Amino acid sequence: MASELQEAICMAKQERHKNLFLNYRNLNIFPVDLLKDEGLQFLQRLYMKRNSLTTLPDNLAQKLPNLIELYLHSNNITCVPEGDE
Repeated sequence: MASELQEAICMAKQERHKNLFLNYRNLNIFPVDLLKDEGLQFLQRLYMKRNSLTTLPDNLAQKLPNLIELYLHSNNITCVPEGDE
């Protein structure tokens, strides 16, 4: 499953996707590959429904500046980072 996830993220970076679907991936932690480099700056919607996430990275807003929708339905989020605004 890890290679499928990396492949999906890599393709999204290369093809400059505006939407990325990472639903039902059994994720326990937020994929750090999403925040590496500058490849996903154009991403507008990130769907991560039905995973097991508990936290979000502090630098999420900085690394994904064009993100307007983060769909986290059915996760176990206990802490959301504060924005810089």
